[in-house]
Amino acid sequence: MTLNETKTHDTAATVTPQQHHTQAAEHLEHASKSHKEVAKLIGSNDHKGATAHAKVASEHVAKAEEHVNAATKKLASLTK
Repeated sequence: MTLNETKTHDTAATVTPQQHHTQAAEHLEHASKSHKEVAKLIGSNDHKGATAHAKVASEHVAKAEEHVNAATKKLASLTK
């Protein structure tokens, strides 16, 4: 598996709360795949590769959290 690297990310381009949650779900799927790869790499004693995949997974989780926070703010502004 290749690294699923995250690129510069702008949550402002996402308009609706639904889009933010969809993006969050996609980031979490990428994080899940990276964590599965971490487990495989640890099993094959490739700790350097595992560390790299764990970093990517962590970045995806952070991006997902950004989308959830943006969705919450957007939803709050819509319900006022």
